[in-house]
Amino acid sequence: MALILFSTTDLAGSRERELTRLLASIGRNVQNGADIRLYLLLQNCPPTSLARLREQAPPCCRLVAISDRCPLSAARNQLIEAALAEATPGYDDVVGFPDDDCWYPDHTGTSLSRIFTALPDLEVMICRVARQPDDAPVATEEVRQAAVSDIVRLTTSNSLFIRGTTFLRVGGFAPDLGVGTVNGSAEDTDYAIRALLAAGRAGLVDRALIAHPEPDLTSAAKYYRGALIVLARHAGQRPALMFEFVRKLLVGGYFVSRRKLSARHLLDAFAAAARNFLINTPQPPHAGLKVRG
Repeated sequence: MALILFSTTDLAGSRERELTRLLASIGRNVQNGADIRLYLLLQNCPPTSLARLREQAPPCCRLVAISDRCPLSAARNQLIEAALAEATPGYDDVVGFPDDDCWYPDHTGTSLSRIFTALPDLEVMICRVARQPDDAPVATEEVRQAAVSDIVRLTTSNSLFIRGTTFLRVGGFAPDLGVGTVNGSAEDTDYAIRALLAAGRAGLVDRALIAHPEPDLTSAAKYYRGALIVLARHAGQRPALMFEFVRKLLVGGYFVSRRKLSARHLLDAFAAAARNFLINTPQPPHAGLKVRG
């Protein structure tokens, strides 16, 4: 089983220290027996930085450099296309999307391999994140069925892992979502919901397995517009998704009452959600991506 990871960083954004930490953690996982392939897009990357990072990165990393910046979803889709040109993920492979400011405890890779091997019907798994994660071994009994509310409220790109064949059914990231687009966020929530809809079984390990700052009220308000749009798009797929959409509408009022969101931004989010309501626009398998063979 290979753990296939897609990440990107903007070298003009003062995040090189965090990126180095992520690369070091992946190197330790490889030393502990994990089979990992990391596809990393370096944005705003001059040739000197590319040469330096090639020396620092573990051999499992595939580095791609561009001289400018692109939206997050576009960056991930570019990396996915490069990965599919190299090898199509198989049933035993697991796919993840770490941010450049997250890092993996030393046995994350082997734990994921063990879980997905022991539970052959598991197609999607989520967990929690924390600045100081728990590296204790994960027992298969800890993987419980994930509810729609778990997928919507807990999933981040860092805590989402998808079996290779399910990943192929989900396709690429929605190009109008995520950092760098007009909607600014929620590409990971959209992807997680689409993975849930494509999967036979989605599981949750209810503890922090990945190192990353936990979402808080401020970040939830900041990314409210994109999250509401995603729920509007998928609300008709399942009653539980409609519930999450209605709940999110009410949460917007709460954010305004707590002065985390302005009334103007709330109305703008409502208008955008109305334009997307019940318009299910998932990316078809391999949308815009070239699959080998």
